Amino acid sequence: MDRQTIDTRLVYGFLDAGKTTYIQDCLFNDYFYKRGKTLILCFEEGEEEYDVEALSLKNARVMFYDDSMDITGFCSKAIEEYEPDRIYVEMNTMMEGLREHLPDIMRVTYAVTWIDWTTLELYFNNFKKMISQMVMESNQITFRGCPSKELLAPYSQAFRAINHRASYLRQDPMGYHEKAFDIFLPFSLEQTDITITEKEYLPLWLDAADHPEHYTGKTLSFKDPLELKHIEGKSFPSAGRIVMTCCMADLQFMAFELMEGIVKCPDSGWMTFEAQAYTGSDEYGRKVLKLSPIAFHPAPALSDPILSVV
Repeated sequence: MDRQTIDTRLVYGFLDAGKTTYIQDCLFNDYFYKRGKTLILCFEEGEEEYDVEALSLKNARVMFYDDSMDITGFCSKAIEEYEPDRIYVEMNTMMEGLREHLPDIMRVTYAVTWIDWTTLELYFNNFKKMISQMVMESNQITFRGCPSKELLAPYSQAFRAINHRASYLRQDPMGYHEKAFDIFLPFSLEQTDITITEKEYLPLWLDAADHPEHYTGKTLSFKDPLELKHIEGKSFPSAGRIVMTCCMADLQFMAFELMEGIVKCPDSGWMTFEAQAYTGSDEYGRKVLKLSPIAFHPAPALSDPILSVV
């Protein structure tokens, strides 16, 4: 094992969201205890307590943080004492910047967020910034105790806009897991020519992020203006909208890269346009949707350029 770094999993969630249960289930049901030691660093104590004795039989040890301690020092001391092969961190949402204080030896390989269904509406309406931060940093988000997928539908677009690469799961009250969100598209994929207004733009962008092949060979007509701008590292301009997923401090430019087509791409400005869609690759080799413009129509800048999903 490379002792320069230790594989670390972060577990996010508000108080009593199910973080402790998740960590214990991982250790009681997987193979980790058969190959080395696990250290659990706990920065928040909820109603569910760790079964320290049972965990010790799985070569796992729990260390509880005291808020009078230095975070980096606490982690480093625990690692030095126990010499773990892997680490789970029960995060505390109220401790701003906690992740940045973890020592460099802790290499984060996976992060999950647990959200309890019974408090989702309360936290979503009042703590959007905290939810956004957890979700942006997570590979997987699970909604615990949600009776049906339909109840999550109103949250689909907002969560997927915050982090469209994460996996979203629903855990029902009996413990059954399934995909949390089904994407509703306000247009038919059977069409070869698809008209996109402001209402359709975000569903198009989110679906294309997962399935660029849905649009290969189709003509997309953007009837409401999009902003053209150059993004650092890109050879051609991109066209899109600034989207607010949480608050004014959390804005993203959600755009499609334009390639030279029948017409030359303007360097910048607001435009409506038509384009042929095709599947290309980004700088990381991932499949993405790209647009080859057919015609541009200059348009005045929007008085409110920010598209909100909340």
